[in-house]
Amino acid sequence: MKKKRIEQNEIKRYFLIIAAFLSFMILSLLFFLSWLQQDVEVSSRKTVATNVERQSYHLKSVLDIQFNYLTGMASYMGEGEDLFCQENKRLIQSIVKEQDLDLIGIMKADGDTYYNNGARKNVKNRGYFKKVMQGQKIMSPPIESKVDGRTKVILAVPIYRNGKVTGALGASYNVGALNQMLFNDIYDGIGFSMIIDTSGKIISCDSGLSYRKIGINDNVYDFYTKSGEVAEKTMKSAKANIKKQKSGILVLKEKNAMSYLAYEPLHINNWMLCYLVPQSKAQEEFQFIGNKEVILFAVIGVGVITFFILIFQRTSMKQKKMREIASRDGLTQLYNKAGTEQRIKEWLHSDRSKAGAVLMMMDVDYFKQINDTYGHAVGDRVLYKVGHLLKSSFRENDIVGRIGGDEFLIFMEGITSEEFAVRRMENLQQYLRELPIEELEEHTLTCSMGAAFMPKDGTTFGELYKHADEALYTTKRNGRDGFRIYHEVEEKEV
Repeated sequence: MKKKRIEQNEIKRYFLIIAAFLSFMILSLLFFLSWLQQDVEVSSRKTVATNVERQSYHLKSVLDIQFNYLTGMASYMGEGEDLFCQENKRLIQSIVKEQDLDLIGIMKADGDTYYNNGARKNVKNRGYFKKVMQGQKIMSPPIESKVDGRTKVILAVPIYRNGKVTGALGASYNVGALNQMLFNDIYDGIGFSMIIDTSGKIISCDSGLSYRKIGINDNVYDFYTKSGEVAEKTMKSAKANIKKQKSGILVLKEKNAMSYLAYEPLHINNWMLCYLVPQSKAQEEFQFIGNKEVILFAVIGVGVITFFILIFQRTSMKQKKMREIASRDGLTQLYNKAGTEQRIKEWLHSDRSKAGAVLMMMDVDYFKQINDTYGHAVGDRVLYKVGHLLKSSFRENDIVGRIGGDEFLIFMEGITSEEFAVRRMENLQQYLRELPIEELEEHTLTCSMGAAFMPKDGTTFGELYKHADEALYTTKRNGRDGFRIYHEVEEKEV
């Protein structure tokens, strides 16, 4: 009997130890899962904010390109005597066909305007006309065109003749459509984008989204505060950020659903680019973590096994993150030389290599002179801007890396068309020439490029690298600011 009581006591103590251990495990898991959810929350917000920052840069770049195009045309028109001459009329008709512009108008100093569709009217009382005649490059607030009835903004640049403003060249541009197009490929097109000013007034917004209630006539600050989705104190802070042209993100709470509203300055008319996406969609890429939670709770009874599985998974995640950090260039956040080479080699050894690819090598022309003339701080800023341009100019699955001081590699999988590769290199060189860097003053950035195709010019990283480098060297030898494809180099040598 005594022995039985001892055994019972031992069993009791054993169960108490197990219960204590399992309690510790459960509390540890709950704490860990809570922390993990916070990590997911922070990461998903950062991802949304990064996407909006990238698209804001895209939108600003597109508008800058349009302004530069109009400025070039205005300079040409200023050389003639009559702004309404037949040559200029034919010119604006051809511009509409080639550019993403709607109506284009030539404006004389008295406001008399001729449009590419043959319409004429006087715009002397328009605010944008008065400013452009003062020599300013202008993007107007949204207006409704009396010519075609659509709501749009006007991009206008002055026309100079003998150093004086004699007229202006203006074009209507559907910024709202461009804004919507930029976000179509993010989060499966579920997000909702809009452009607002510092007062919260909506300049343009998406339409036709069933879950969206805010409209073009609403004020963002008032709408989300009155609906109770954002506290007044939180909105006041966001309003101050927007007024100072600072980026940020709001968490909107409506019943059982939550959404993120990220905002980023466009640096145009003090406008802000806003993007709203449901929290569930923003965190969809982290859904695997939720699945792991279910598994962990299902096997919690096994105690130690569950604990070790969790530790193993967490360690793997940290190692993966550390490997990712180690493969990145600290200045440009592109892949570094080792990371670039590793990822290209992995692709070449995968089944995807059957689709072919192109390897482009790029050097910034006269970068050493930039460092010597403007200093290494400006040189670093040039590299940062070039890296940002490359990151935004290629597909997400393309491999873009910085492999040396001013040397960059771009690996585009599935590309075997030389015509396509040539077009991409031409576009990239044009974007680089138009890249705004204040510290460089009048200096225009150019680059030299070389390209090699897989499998035609090689099937290993070493072969492709060598041949792209030879093509690049040929470009430099022939005066820089251009590009060569490897087979062209071979033919010339033969």
